[in-house]
Amino acid sequence: METPKNTVFTAIEINATTEEVWSVLTDWKKLKEWSSSFVGISVDQLVKGESFKVYFKNPLNGEVLEFERVCTEYEEGKKFGWSGELTSHGFIDNHIYTLEPTESGATLFKQEDGIHGKHSKLVNLLSKKHMKSMYEKFNTQLKERVESIYGYTRNG
Repeated sequence: METPKNTVFTAIEINATTEEVWSVLTDWKKLKEWSSSFVGISVDQLVKGESFKVYFKNPLNGEVLEFERVCTEYEEGKKFGWSGELTSHGFIDNHIYTLEPTESGATLFKQEDGIHGKHSKLVNLLSKKHMKSMYEKFNTQLKERVESIYGYTRNG
């Protein structure tokens, strides 16, 4: 599947089951213990179509930023996503987290984020490298957290 040009896509294989990865990823209250960027949401459970707040740490000054989002996708144990205004300039963020089991029993964790709206191609051009780097760091931090909790190292 080809990723649209306005979308940032990252993936990492985590040596744990999808259930184990899901339990760490969706333990919203503990995100800030291991994630340097995505540090929580305002609800205990995401519900498709409902609004909530998402909290990210600003990499420049450490300040926690709050964004209003709507849950656009939710499949227990498999996928969740949200959408909402990124700035006051009409840019819309569409972020999706997906877990897929691999043949070896591990999990392929994917992040996909697209920015849409007027001049979104310019914004993506300017921010895509930074976003991809942040998402890859998050993916690595999630992998390290899950594998440290569950003690897995499936190499080959």
